[in-house]
Amino acid sequence: MNVSKVQVLLSTYNGEKYLKEQLDSLLAQDYPNIDILIRDDGSKDSTKQILTGYENHKNISVIYGSNIGITASFLELLKISDPEAEFLAFCDQDDVWLKDKISRAVAALQKHPSDIPLMYCSRLTIVDESLRIIGYSKSPRKELSFNNALCQNVIPGCTMIINRIAKKRVIDMPMVIDRIVMHDAWLYLVVSAFGSIVYDDQSRILYRQHGANVCGEQVNLAEKFLIKVKSFFRRERFKSKIFADQAVEFRRLYGAQLSPQNAKLLEDFVEGRKTFTQRLWYAFKGETYRQSLIDDALYKLLIIVNLV
Repeated sequence: MNVSKVQVLLSTYNGEKYLKEQLDSLLAQDYPNIDILIRDDGSKDSTKQILTGYENHKNISVIYGSNIGITASFLELLKISDPEAEFLAFCDQDDVWLKDKISRAVAALQKHPSDIPLMYCSRLTIVDESLRIIGYSKSPRKELSFNNALCQNVIPGCTMIINRIAKKRVIDMPMVIDRIVMHDAWLYLVVSAFGSIVYDDQSRILYRQHGANVCGEQVNLAEKFLIKVKSFFRRERFKSKIFADQAVEFRRLYGAQLSPQNAKLLEDFVEGRKTFTQRLWYAFKGETYRQSLIDDALYKLLIIVNLV
């Protein structure tokens, strides 16, 4: 039986503290046809020495590059990845994958049509530096879709596995790196526009939080809302600008290829909020949304007052 090949794409940078645990968890995967492509992004600690110690593994290849940043590094990995690999899995340098992470993802993806872009993603098990469980990421409240991807990225890159057709959609249309949010946000946008997102509510990854600041106190809903409002306003103007810039870049590259429905969604998002009347209409009738009820409500309020 022919088993589809999976290539794991790992970008490293000054990751000496936890890298070995991550690499060992990749080598322990129970899926039978995996190789691992690593690009070091100009590390200055002992990361390169650690990687050298793994290069004798027949299914590990390492490229030592200059520092170009995490987004460009991952996109370069995608560009040079094995053309024979049916699936590409994105990997951070400081997590731990449970042994069936890849096999579970491939099984889920293979239930869907193979002639469209596909992306698997999952929930996270959040752990501290010693891998003690802190909690779990929230599952999406609404569908993971183009409507959501235009204004928010809720898919952690370390859970993403895409198929070869999704890869081709991305690398065939090279974007300006400075105009996209991150590689994972861009992938979510492209795949949701042209294909399907496959979400797994079961986590098969230990997502390490460095210096995790976990709040043990229970706060009431009003307090939680005020905390959300303050932090939201501080970051929102910048974040909304980069999502708007990303949407403009997406339109430049893919606008002519979109379905009529997605073309209208994109045009409304980019051009349909210039006057007060347009903003009011968009806040109440626009079809983009964020996953959290509070975030979504605040986002629409900021649209009305012209702060996003």
